[in-house]
Amino acid sequence: MMKPQDKARHLRHYIEEAAASLPDGDALKAVELFPAWAVGVEYADGFRTQDEGVLYRCRQAHTSQADWKPAITPALWEVVPQPGQGDTPDNPITYNNNMKLNKDKYYSQFDVVYICIRDTGVPVYNNLADMVHLYVEVYG
Repeated sequence: MMKPQDKARHLRHYIEEAAASLPDGDALKAVELFPAWAVGVEYADGFRTQDEGVLYRCRQAHTSQADWKPAITPALWEVVPQPGQGDTPDNPITYNNNMKLNKDKYYSQFDVVYICIRDTGVPVYNNLADMVHLYVEVYG
């Protein structure tokens, strides 16, 4: 008979596979179900992983390296936002100088709130203040 901890290890693959199909809102309630970020792993675009209790989504396929942790490589990883984040000026998405912007979402940078006026389609790197009238407008 298999010990409970051995059975849990055996089932971990199935748990992670099932978690992959969760919508973001549910996934954020169960971050522990996602595989921990690790070095030397091939990550696919869109794959979600957790690191230090934060859920991240892969932005572009790559094989991870020790100096490419999700928190410090926004070109490769984005934090999965809380449901409703960016929907109102009171709950903006914190802009990190390397992210896609989505039309009609609110973003903040340096204590200024912006509304996105058109999708960028790809991550952009400039400060939001430099993209006024191009992708964003100052809110308020």
